Amino acid sequence: MVFCSSCGKELPDGAYFCPECGVGTRIGAEAKMGGSWEEVREAFGRMGEELEKAFETAGREIEKAFKTARKEIREATKKESVVCPDCGEKNLGDAKFCYKCGKKLD
Repeated sequence: MVFCSSCGKELPDGAYFCPECGVGTRIGAEAKMGGSWEEVREAFGRMGEELEKAFETAGREIEKAFKTARKEIREATKKESVVCPDCGEKNLGDAKFCYKCGKKLD
């Protein structure tokens, strides 16, 4: 004997839906999916493994991108600094205006 998981009414053999409340049954879901719950579990397991591989690959790529960005930032900041002729403050080598007083740098 099988009963509805929602309303508790006894279900006829082979019911895809509860005749009382309309909730889908397990065998109805299996028929709709074209497979058993075990097949669904296996599919989700495989999907989980594939997602894990994808996240590992993405993590490596992100780490590589951060290393490249750090290297580029270090190289950009190694440029010889420019001293402001007005206030004497040292500025980054590619600055066009002084970050302290706002005057144009030569």
